[in-house]
Amino acid sequence: MRKRIMVCTSLTLALAAPFIALTGHIRSVRADAAPTDDSRNSTGFPLPPGAMGELQQINHQIDATEAQTLKMINTEMSSMVQIQTLGKLELFDRSLSVQRNEACSTCHMPSTGYTGASQTLNETTVAYPGSVMGRFSDRKPQSYSYATLAPVLHYNATQQDFYGGNFWDMRATGSRLQSAAAEQAQGPPTNPVEMGLPDTACVAYRIVKGNYESLFVKVWGSTIESIQWPANAEKMCSSPAGAGGVGPQLSLSSEDRTRANTVYDQFGLSIAAYEGSNTVNAFSSKFDAYLAGNAQLTSQEMHGYQLFNGQGQCNTCHLSGNANGATGGTAADAAPLFTDFTSSNLGLPKNTRIPYLYENSPDKYGFVANPVGLAYVDLGVGAFLSGAQGSPVPDPEWMQLAPKFDGKMRVPTLRNVDQRPYPGFVKSYMHNGYLKSLKEVVHFYNTRDTICTSPNDPNVKKTCWPAPEVTANEDTTVGALGLSDEDENDVVAFLKTLTDGYATSNPSVTAKIQRNLKEIRKDLQRQEARNSGGNQPHGAN
Repeated sequence: MRKRIMVCTSLTLALAAPFIALTGHIRSVRADAAPTDDSRNSTGFPLPPGAMGELQQINHQIDATEAQTLKMINTEMSSMVQIQTLGKLELFDRSLSVQRNEACSTCHMPSTGYTGASQTLNETTVAYPGSVMGRFSDRKPQSYSYATLAPVLHYNATQQDFYGGNFWDMRATGSRLQSAAAEQAQGPPTNPVEMGLPDTACVAYRIVKGNYESLFVKVWGSTIESIQWPANAEKMCSSPAGAGGVGPQLSLSSEDRTRANTVYDQFGLSIAAYEGSNTVNAFSSKFDAYLAGNAQLTSQEMHGYQLFNGQGQCNTCHLSGNANGATGGTAADAAPLFTDFTSSNLGLPKNTRIPYLYENSPDKYGFVANPVGLAYVDLGVGAFLSGAQGSPVPDPEWMQLAPKFDGKMRVPTLRNVDQRPYPGFVKSYMHNGYLKSLKEVVHFYNTRDTICTSPNDPNVKKTCWPAPEVTANEDTTVGALGLSDEDENDVVAFLKTLTDGYATSNPSVTAKIQRNLKEIRKDLQRQEARNSGGNQPHGAN
């Protein structure tokens, strides 16, 4: 058993202190700055300074992508391209949220590997605001890159482990639609802290009233056109969930309710079709080119690859296509997924900057996201299996296994883990975004077992770490790997070879894009500073 230096029990409160005013209310998401007027919703958690402009820019990019994709509707497309195009339109459609201001892609942008593209939020709240301003979910947006390759969740009795599913806690099992990705796509639209529609039928209604119903009918038939909508449908679909997380339900006949449910399944399957396309799952990284014999790894990247498969133990869960301890590769390994589709508890500290921990009071609609406040502990897969989250557990016998999976989170793919719009862009890592760079991630794996002796230890993230949020079922294969600082850097260098677009990248064009993005970011910050007295919704144009 590893020896661990114990941390003071007051660590969590000490970490939380910067976010709690003397009155007990949330005052800021940063210890060093109070929110400007435009970052605050009158009833919810405030946005940090700078986030508003970034979210607006993200949504401008979403609208431009949607407009460009809509041009394909009346062109000649194969059946495969039709359903993929439909799925893309759904992902970039902000009208599929309760206040028409947030798309799936608001939290999952291509430029960052289909995860969050706001540097300010990545650095602070980690979680992204929902359609109803002031509501935040409890985790970092997970990438959907290569997610369609996850199998339907199943339990392997020999390995005594679960494989497959989507979401950090595997609750999108895929057991009903036989597609974990499709069932994951059905989660955010009606999640009160995300896109927030009060009724799944509102997705069908908004599609009917939108710009691509004709393509939906071409792909799935006329079911969506057969639904008789009540006169107050738009009013109902624009009403956020209130007390108990329940919103108004559309008054539909049993036949129309069945049709709307069918459309909702078709909606999810369309998104899964796009997410499974070559656009998203490109297998076009430098590492893929290396395995195919079309590129050479540098000496640093190769050493990182060797450490990844050996001393670093990374390949234990993030399968690189070769047995742990092996090096090199062959053409047969040309598409390793860098995940084993299981789950693990890596012993991450609690991230007290996530707003969900403070959403314990009713907002103006009466909704309370997290009644227990700071006492909330994210048990991950264990919480799902226990039934505590309300998501259906396909096999009741799985529920007795819940304690063995407390604290475990789904092992994500490492493909595109370093994808970012420009080199200095800050991403957040792990389910709670506690780590802010690949260097921090590798250093954590390497040194996790040294626990800080003081809640104010200046060496946090350097030579020691806060205690885990969940100690049960902690992964013991990592934590004291004995890697040098140079070794850590080499592993990071290898991880950077997993970013798609290597074969098609143009260095001069990439450099120009990076400069433009930096200037856009600076302009947004200056504009927000000038207009700090406003209170514009984050999805406004």
